[in-house]
Amino acid sequence: MPFIDIGAVRKNEPKPKVGTYSIVLDGSGAPVCITQTERVEIKNLNKVTDDHAYLEGEGNRSLEHWRKVHKYFFEKEYYQAGKVFTDRIPCICETFKVVYK
Repeated sequence: MPFIDIGAVRKNEPKPKVGTYSIVLDGSGAPVCITQTERVEIKNLNKVTDDHAYLEGEGNRSLEHWRKVHKYFFEKEYYQAGKVFTDRIPCICETFKVVYK
């Protein structure tokens, strides 16, 4: 499964590393599963691939939908951080597997 992070906005957050385990929480803070990071790539937002969008699984899984949703999200985050958003912002694309449910 892939994930995209806003590392360019939140510089104090640690970047994911291959092999790292993470606990995924639901909206109420209860643990859902444990994942292990398999790949970490930094790509500009406008260079994220169809495959990444599909695997992330949002909406109809298309790159068009993915870009629309993420543009909205990133614009808000950049605005709140006092930064200017462009479609060339660097994003951390993380691929992971679920190792425990």
